[in-house]
Amino acid sequence: MYHIYLHTLTLYEVFAYFFIYSFLGWVCEVAFHAIKTGKFVNRGFLNGPVCPIYGAGVVVILLILSDYAQQMWAVFLVGVAVPTLLELVTGWLLETFFHDKWWDYSERRFNFKGYICLEFSLLWGIAAVCVISILHPLIRKFAMLFTEIAGTILVCIGLAALLADVILTVLQVLKLNQKLAEIDKLAKAMRAGSELIGKEVAAVTIAAQKGVEQVKDSAKKKTSQVRETLEEKKEAWDEKSAARKAEAKARIDEIVKKMPKRLLKAFPSLSSRRNPDSVPLVRERMEKEKDGTARAAATECPVQQEGEEGNRSSQGGASDEE
Repeated sequence: MYHIYLHTLTLYEVFAYFFIYSFLGWVCEVAFHAIKTGKFVNRGFLNGPVCPIYGAGVVVILLILSDYAQQMWAVFLVGVAVPTLLELVTGWLLETFFHDKWWDYSERRFNFKGYICLEFSLLWGIAAVCVISILHPLIRKFAMLFTEIAGTILVCIGLAALLADVILTVLQVLKLNQKLAEIDKLAKAMRAGSELIGKEVAAVTIAAQKGVEQVKDSAKKKTSQVRETLEEKKEAWDEKSAARKAEAKARIDEIVKKMPKRLLKAFPSLSSRRNPDSVPLVRERMEKEKDGTARAAATECPVQQEGEEGNRSSQGGASDEE
């Protein structure tokens, strides 16, 4: 690895910089999200503490710049172009293969199909200037501290862990999409009951209107008959619809409890192309589950405090008796 070159970098440097900057990118994502939401979320597509798009971006920038690393205008331009292209290609590939959109810049100005936007492209350029001019000299010194054997072993371990993580994440995404498809079917079943009731109401109403127009003398009689028929059908359909909805909601809650939620938390703007209604429904259930857990914890705290106060008072009484 130390003697195989890819342009100006050795193979060891390519992998070392890739893993180091992937980890630092993950740290930046977690820190940014913590400031924004006030809580920790394991950001990134993979389970491990890495965001490969950052590592790949820096390595490609280093390979392209070569002798121009001291020219800040060149660093900025390449820093704008490379991460933007990587973000565009990665977003398109993820949506194409997994049918889910993992991030969406549609609400930002000057975006392209929600994959990229001018604001973040410029930020990538500024970040590239800071990394190349300030951070990378320190990272290069750190990477060169390891001996050839130690560096090769660490890189091999990192590659094995990355491969295992990719396989595990793909399986999780496939499972997530399967669960979303189940939820979408249940949501459609819930809507089907309402649609059937609506069709019956519309049919009976149209029939009543035609009957009134044709036979004006018996309008009142027909209207009362129609009302009775409508009420009977509505009651029957309401009972069936309520039972179906209750069964579907219970099944959805059961699916949400078992499905992998890390990716939904890591990508707040995640949307499903095949099952567009499922993701909002899952997030709604997750919020309800979170609120229920918070309320349960809030009710337990006073009980624990009362128990501790009772124990302290009993201990105090025992000491007084002594």
